[in-house]
Amino acid sequence: MSEELNREREADGVADSIAATAIITVVVVAMYIWLAGMPS
Repeated sequence: MSEELNREREADGVADSIAATAIITVVVVAMYIWLAGMPS
């Protein structure tokens, strides 16, 4: 039973880290595009 819980928690942690990385990447790319379009 505890092995199953550990696997679920590990899978949740991996999913959370992937989601956090994806969100940060989207924000960074959006800022780059926005700033690259500004006149210098």
